[in-house]
Amino acid sequence: MERSRSHVRSIICCLVLCLLAGGCRSAAPIHVWSPPKLASAVGGKVAIAPIRGDAALAQSLGEAMLRNQPRDAGRSVVAIDARRLQSDEKIRLVSAVEGETSDIALVTLARRNEIDFVLIGEVLKSSDRRSRATSLPTEITENLNRSVENAATDSSADESGLIRVSWSLMDVRRGVPLSGLPVVTPGNPHNPDDQAIDLAATSAWELIAPHVIRDHAELIAPRLVLGAGDIRKGNITAAAGDWKTAEEIWLAVLRQYPRNHAAKHNLAVAAIARQDYSAARRYIAEALASRSSPLYRSTSVWIEQSQRDYHTAFGLPDPPEGWAATSR
Repeated sequence: MERSRSHVRSIICCLVLCLLAGGCRSAAPIHVWSPPKLASAVGGKVAIAPIRGDAALAQSLGEAMLRNQPRDAGRSVVAIDARRLQSDEKIRLVSAVEGETSDIALVTLARRNEIDFVLIGEVLKSSDRRSRATSLPTEITENLNRSVENAATDSSADESGLIRVSWSLMDVRRGVPLSGLPVVTPGNPHNPDDQAIDLAATSAWELIAPHVIRDHAELIAPRLVLGAGDIRKGNITAAAGDWKTAEEIWLAVLRQYPRNHAAKHNLAVAAIARQDYSAARRYIAEALASRSSPLYRSTSVWIEQSQRDYHTAFGLPDPPEGWAATSR
């Protein structure tokens, strides 16, 4: 009996210490920028090669690639249908395999038309175990085929509900292949609707353009501090996706209670939501100066990594204050 009472007292003490240390945590969805998965083609010209594989799906996907090319400031590219490339010598875009594009001819045409990259795609089937050999030199085909092989042998893909495309990127100006990646998206590969096709295309563009990803941010939800109720109200608002209103709530708390480190922590996260990395780092530094909790330290690293990803995504130089919590 005495042991049981001692155990209960220990649990109560731990809970009280937890509340005094800052309270519980909550999570809220947040969107942050992510760098291209292969290489950045922002500001460049990208020729989309005729996509191989299932003819109907390949044609629809090729059209969707042109339709969904990134056009917004900071991540736009110029997408060109490779079949429209012009050549004074009228090089034919054919290969030894009937109906398929000659990769050597395509790269030659791309270079003559001042194209920066060629994006080569192949729709895969679950039954595929080997990709065909291309007419590119050995050092190029080895890289291209490796990405196709990796995607083709992915047993986790269910062909009845997934569209699977292997993409490889060629740096035309340097004349070298870049790594390829399989892109798997939901959709019936035998009868895909327009939404599934557009999703497959948008996902493919993430290989060579910055894109937004959904993440989850941890927020502090204090109990035994001044302004705790309003901070938790802000957390609920952020969890609903309204970061602007949540930030206003936390700012009001901080104005009333300038030493509230929980409000400073959550304001640091809110600053990331609006891509103000300087403010985020300032707020989290102030929170850490008041209380060096594991959550605050973890958030500090997360903030700096988010800023690194943003700078990488858009080719920005390192910030004047440099990096403190992460390293390349």
